[in-house]
Amino acid sequence: MNTPSSNLSKSDNVHESSHMMRFGNHQVHNWAVYLGLIAALAVLVAVISTLGISYQVTSQTPAPKPPVVLMEKRLKKPVLQAEKQGETAKLIDNLKQYGLWEIEPPQEVSRFFIRSYPADLHTIEDISIRKRVFINSLLPHALYVRQETLFKRSRLESILDKINCFPEDIDFNTRSDAESQCSWSDFLAANEIRFIRNLCKDYRTSTAEELLERVDAIPTSLILAQGALESSWGSSRFTREGNSLFGMWTWKNKGIIPSQREAGKTHRVKVYENVLDSVRSYQLTLNRLGPYDYLRQLRLNTDDPLILAEGLTLYSARGAAYVEDIKNVILSNDLQKYDSCRLSDFDLPEFSTPLLNSLDLAKSGKASL
Repeated sequence: MNTPSSNLSKSDNVHESSHMMRFGNHQVHNWAVYLGLIAALAVLVAVISTLGISYQVTSQTPAPKPPVVLMEKRLKKPVLQAEKQGETAKLIDNLKQYGLWEIEPPQEVSRFFIRSYPADLHTIEDISIRKRVFINSLLPHALYVRQETLFKRSRLESILDKINCFPEDIDFNTRSDAESQCSWSDFLAANEIRFIRNLCKDYRTSTAEELLERVDAIPTSLILAQGALESSWGSSRFTREGNSLFGMWTWKNKGIIPSQREAGKTHRVKVYENVLDSVRSYQLTLNRLGPYDYLRQLRLNTDDPLILAEGLTLYSARGAAYVEDIKNVILSNDLQKYDSCRLSDFDLPEFSTPLLNSLDLAKSGKASL
C-alpha cells in the first residue's frame, strides 16, 4: 500500500521527467537542447553569410588574364615558315647582321647589296614586314647610285672650272678649231676629255649647260617610293623574274612580255642582272629623257621629293593620279627620313661596281645575296 509521501515523490519524478529529454543513458533538460540548437543555427547562418559574401566578391572580380596571352596579342609577331619563306628569313637575318633591320636616320648605312629580292617575298602576309624588307634592302643601292652620280657631277664641275669659258658657250661636240666656239679640249688632259665624252654619250647631250642639269641625283625617298609602287614592295612578277623594280620598258628582243599587253604592242619590261643595275637605269632615265625635263628643271631649285614628284606625270598613263600615289607612299611610310642617310665608308674609284655578297638565298641561285 502506497503512502501519501510515496505518491508525492512519484508525482514529482513524473513532472521532472516531462521537462527532460533522454540521449542514450543521459537525460538533458529541454532548455539546454533548445539553446544548443539555437547556437548551432547561429553558427550555420554565419557560415552561409560568409560564403555568400565570398561568392559575391568572386563573381564581381574577374580573374586576371595571363600576361603571356596579352603580350602575344599585342606583338603579333609574324611566324616565318622555313619551308615556304626560307629565302626571306635568311635575308632578314643578314639585314640584322649588317645593322640594316633597325635603321634610325640620320645614320651611316652598311654597304650591303643583293642581286635579287627573295622569290618568296610575295608570300609574306604581314605587309609591314614585307615593306621593311624591301625598303631596308633597297636603301644601300639607292645611296650608292646617288653617290656614284654625285661623284661624276663633282668631277664634271671641277673640269668645267678648268675651261676658260662660260658653260652656256661650251659644246663638247664641236671641233677645237670651230669659230666662235670655246676650244674646251685645250684646257683638259686626255683622261678628262675621255671622261667628258663618255658622260655626253651616257646622258645624251653635248652641252655643258645640259650636263649640269642632267648629271645629278634623285632623292633617296623618291627612289624608294617609286620602287615600292612599281614593284608592289618587291613582290611583282617583273621584280622576281628580271630585277625590274621600276617597270622600265624596252623595245628590244630581250625583256619580259607583260601578260596584259595590248594586241599589236611590242614593248617588253627590261631585265637586269641585279638590283643595283635596275636603280642605275631608273635614275639615268629620269636624268636624260625628254619626258622628265620638268623634273630636272624643278631640281635646279629644290631637292624636295614631294615637289620633284610633280615632274613624273609622264612616267605613267595615270598622270596626276600616279603622282599623288607617289606622294602618298612617301608620306604614309615616312620615307623622307632616309634622305639624311649616307653610305658608310664610301669609296668609289673610277665608278667601280660594289662587291656583291655571294651568299645564296635560294638553291636556284636566282634570288640570292
